[in-house]
This record gives sequence, structure tokens and C-alpha cells, in this order.
Amino acid sequence: MKSKNKTHIWLITTDQMRADAIGTENNTIRTPVLDKLAAEGTVMANAYCASPVCTPSRASIFTGRYPHVHGAWNIGVSLDENEITLGDYLKQEDYRTVGVGKMHFRPQCKTDFSSEPEDVAIRDRGREKDNTYYGLDEHHISEDNVMGEYLDWLRLRDPRVAERFELDRYRSKDAEHDVWESDMPAELHQTYWMAEKSIDAIMAHDTQQPLFLWTSFVDPHHPFDPPKAYAKLYEDADIVIPRSEPDELKLRPKHLLHQSSNGYWPGGGEPHPYSEEHLGRLIRNYYGMITFIDEQIGRIKDAWQQKGIYDDVLVVFTSDHGELLGDHGLMYKGPWFYEGLTRIPMIIRGPGIAQGTRTNALMEHVDIVPTLLDAIGLERPYGVQGLSQLDVLNRQKIYVRDSAITSYDAHDRGIQAKCLRTDRYKLVVFAGEAYGELYDLLEDPDERCNLFFDHVSRELKLNLMEMLTHRLIQDQDPLPERRTNW
Repeated sequence: MKSKNKTHIWLITTDQMRADAIGTENNTIRTPVLDKLAAEGTVMANAYCASPVCTPSRASIFTGRYPHVHGAWNIGVSLDENEITLGDYLKQEDYRTVGVGKMHFRPQCKTDFSSEPEDVAIRDRGREKDNTYYGLDEHHISEDNVMGEYLDWLRLRDPRVAERFELDRYRSKDAEHDVWESDMPAELHQTYWMAEKSIDAIMAHDTQQPLFLWTSFVDPHHPFDPPKAYAKLYEDADIVIPRSEPDELKLRPKHLLHQSSNGYWPGGGEPHPYSEEHLGRLIRNYYGMITFIDEQIGRIKDAWQQKGIYDDVLVVFTSDHGELLGDHGLMYKGPWFYEGLTRIPMIIRGPGIAQGTRTNALMEHVDIVPTLLDAIGLERPYGVQGLSQLDVLNRQKIYVRDSAITSYDAHDRGIQAKCLRTDRYKLVVFAGEAYGELYDLLEDPDERCNLFFDHVSRELKLNLMEMLTHRLIQDQDPLPERRTNW
């Protein structure tokens, strides 16, 4: 049954953005546009990523299915072209579907480009069956390594800037450990380009047809190199430097340590080598990148308003995962489940959504697809594993799920882990390992006291293990659909 609701949909994603890196959670950060979006809608304060790395989470955002089900279980693994996506569901409802920015459904690069070069992310070969890119009619892709269409645009705009950028990404002389302030003009930045392409899609669109627009920013992913003007905004800001306990390294499982020794993860499980001064500079630049993104979101919002349809736009703002940012002595991302890495920003705004509301109801990446479809009057498709949060968003229910799951899989490294998050507790289990983690987030929000081996917490751990077991059984792939009893 087709939906009668022709609401436009705008999905905004960032890369590696913490839930607390927004003005409504941290008044040091300047995000007036996102703050206004939060006032117009509902903040899901306990939203969690499908995986603490990019590809699995992005595939879950767009399919509503878990990483072990859609198959893109880690970076470097392609999402199967036969997976049905949000774009596919919306195309069935006559939506025009457009994606701008980072998709990362395919490996960004190969060790040997002579073999299967078409699999590189930016090649964007369309599906043979419908000539779309994972259900997107139109796509303008640029990835972390600043590949793709953006570079073509930059070369046309300013060949000299493009030449310098391709040479060293405007890396400053005092750059250190992925941190510098860029001399690149803001109006030629990759983030600006993503806003430009999004604005173009809106302004060229026939408003009689519903539009789905996915604006997917690459930042604030490292390197932390905002245009100088945005770094300067925070040069006098009072930055809180994350605290790291001296014995934290000893408490980590040995199989997770030194993952950076062969480049598998930047930072790996090793403590970062940064001084407080350098870490402060890094955090300030991280905030500057977010403010720059916020400004570009504002430009795109202006285009919706100029088109006269913003009131009819259902907006979702989120990120693929967070950033450790020095928490527990760690940087970036990887096989960790700390709140800074797994809790993500989630703001939902639009027709029928409660305004100015903040809820602690648990939400997962896989809930985005069924929530959006429910909001336009469609039932959850068979095979979509997430739950619609619409009843929470319109205040009909306090919550729809009692737990959230985050997974990390690196079969090639012998690391497989699941994290179960309830409204109070967090359990982390590493397959085949005696080590695990258990935190009482009410009493220990900074996750300093691991109760996994605490005798007093034994019954609690067993109860959470049982809950996790049920989730693992329930979360198996429901496809293919059963068609008959015989």
C-alpha cells in the first residue's frame, strides 16, 4: 500500500561525532543551527551506533539491519548491492532520492588497484537492475581521503588551491599528530561543497514530488584541520582535558592492545602520546569542525525554506559513531564501547514530532528506517530489524526498546564483541575471551569501575548475559521471507 503522506525527508549524518559535541549538551560548542533543530523536534539522548566504525553503522542506518545480517561487518567490506535500502523503499513511494557526501558502502581504496578497480567507493557503478547507487537516483560522493566528485569541483573552482590541496591537504608547518589549522578557504572546503550539492538538489527539485536528501558530512573525522577562522573561535575556550588513570592500560584485554602496530587502527589500544597542550588544540579543532558543519546545515536549511517546503520536511540528524577524543587515554575509534564512541547525537524533527523534547528512551541506528517509514504512513518492511520510534517521538510511549546493541567484528583479527546497553547498565562480551566489561552508568557514568569480575555483581551480570542471549537469537536475519506453510 502506498503512502498518502508526501513529506520530504532530510537525513543529515556526520562522521565520528560524539553525542556530547553539540551545544545542547555542551555549552562550549557553538552549534546554533542544531540547537534550533533540537528545539523544533525531539532529542533522543540515548541513541547508540550499530558499530564503533564507519561502514557497518552506515549500512545499518540505510538498511535498518544489523551488521552481521547486512554483511558489511567492518571497514573494507562492501555492502551487498542486493540489500534493500531506505532509498529503495522511498522510491517505491515515488520519492526522488539523492545522496551527497560520504556513503562508505564500499572500500575507499585497495592495496592493488589493478584488480577490480570498480569496487573502489568513488567509482559508483550503478546497480544493473535499476541503475541506482543503493537506491539513490542521484549521488555526489566524496570520501575521507577527499576523493571523487569534490576534487573535480575544486579543480574547476580554483586549480591552484586544488593543486596545493592534493599535495598536502594544506597541512601547516606546525601540524602534529593529525592536528592543524587549515589555510584553505572555507568556501572551497569539502564540507562547503557538500552543502552546495545539497542546496542544488533542493533548488532544482520539483516540489510536487517528495524528495529524500541524504547530506553526509565527512567531518569531524580526523585529521582535525578546520579552516583557521573556525579554529580561532575556540582559541580562548575553556576545554576540559579527559582524565586517564595510570593503570587503565593494564586493565584492558591483551588481545585488543597494540592494534596500531601494523596500521590496523590509528591509535590501536595504546595510550595516546599527546601532551595536555596538544590534546587541547585537538579538541578545539574538533569543535571548530563541528561549528563549520553547523553553519553549512544552516545554509541547506535556508534552501528548504526558500523553496517554501521546510515545514513539510522530516529531518533526522545523527552520526555513524562517536570519537574517543582522549577518553581513557584513547583516540579515534576501534574495538571499544565507551560512551564517547558509541553514544551518538540523534535529533528528529518534522510533522507529528513533539517539539522541544528530550527523551532518554533507547534508540539504535537500525530504528531510523522503520521510524521514517512509519512517519510517512508505511508499515515496517519484512527484513527490516529496527523498531519504529514514532510513538516515542509523538509522546504516545515512554520507550519502545529495553536495550541497545553495538557490535564490533574483526574476524581477520580474531576480535568479535557485543555490547548490551540498558537504561542503566552496559555489558561488553568478547567472544572466546574471559575478559569482559560491566558498568553501572548511573553510579559510574565515566566507566571507571569495571564490575565484570565483581562477586557482588554476579547475578546482575548473569541477567544481562541472558538478555544479550535473547537479543542475539532475535536479531538473526528474518530473510528470506516464508511464503507458504508447506
